Amino acid sequence: MRAPVVLLPIAAACAGSSKAGPAAGGADSAAELDLLSALRGPGPWSVGYRTEELTWQAPDGPRALRVALWYPTDATSGEPVRYNGLLEGEGVLGGAEPADGTFPLHVYSHGHQGFAEASAFLFEHFASHGVLVAAPDHTGNTTFDSPDRQTPIYVQRPSDVSAVLDHALDPPAGHPFAGRADPGRVTASGHSFGGYTLHALGGATYDETLIGQCLSGEDTSAYCTGMDEGWAEALRGGFRDDRIRALLSMAPGDYRLFGAPGLAQIGAPILHMTGSLDPQTGDDAEPIWAALQGGEARRLSITGGGHMTFTDFSGVLESIEGLMPADEGFDIVRAYGLGWIELHGGGALDARPLFDGELEVSPAATVLR
Repeated sequence: MRAPVVLLPIAAACAGSSKAGPAAGGADSAAELDLLSALRGPGPWSVGYRTEELTWQAPDGPRALRVALWYPTDATSGEPVRYNGLLEGEGVLGGAEPADGTFPLHVYSHGHQGFAEASAFLFEHFASHGVLVAAPDHTGNTTFDSPDRQTPIYVQRPSDVSAVLDHALDPPAGHPFAGRADPGRVTASGHSFGGYTLHALGGATYDETLIGQCLSGEDTSAYCTGMDEGWAEALRGGFRDDRIRALLSMAPGDYRLFGAPGLAQIGAPILHMTGSLDPQTGDDAEPIWAALQGGEARRLSITGGGHMTFTDFSGVLESIEGLMPADEGFDIVRAYGLGWIELHGGGALDARPLFDGELEVSPAATVLR
């Protein structure tokens, strides 16, 4: 596991990697073992990485984002990588040329006070399996620039991801993704506050009663701080992005912003991933899952998982009795995460046995349907 150089307060997301995992449980045929091996192990490509700056025209003016990119490469060498000066990208090739071909595209939204590389262990895995990954820093809500949440960030976050999608699917000549991102194979993920972002992108509609309470001053929560008719209208309009074919929601919160009727509007297949020991968004796990069950949804419940099990700071930024080892959590998240985007993002692997309860990655991982 890569070691952090500097530890900063991060309320909801970070990053890291480990290549080892526990032995597979439950697989009793050669085909099942082959599927587990394919989902858990590194893919056939090396992993390239670079960052870029993107400015898009938000309703309240130009908005600049730093965007991290991971991608498959045939290169064997590249610049050393250290994510945001905090974490080493072990074996990742900075600035390497992307592999030729057309690949699926995955976009990611980090948590509150996180950063773009918040779940790098997962996106290195995706890239090694031939997935292009683009992750923005949500400016004004990162480890390095984040004030308390206010109304505008609830509008900016999903809009940031859609702007990154616009750019990644139609980049300028010479961009590493030029001609390589398949617009028919787009998936997305988010952790914690990024789970809120993901639900908004999936088509969740906002609770009108709560918006009214914000405008009247009856509710003074962070969501309401800065609410006016302009921001309220933007929220009412929603942020559904139909280019996204499947969603991977990791330890999400903010149930009350949508409520059950709003979350039921999510149209894309969604994998709801939760840890049994999550001290931050654990109270939202059951109502969110209940609201999602009307569509194509699965829940991955990780016994012994915490809020940071989905980040490289698992076991570092939270200390909980009974918390599973970070490496075990990474192994579970990588296998099920890749399996979901393979299944619903047009991949070559048929991972349905993993989500129909026929196949088990770990005794700690339970799939509900």
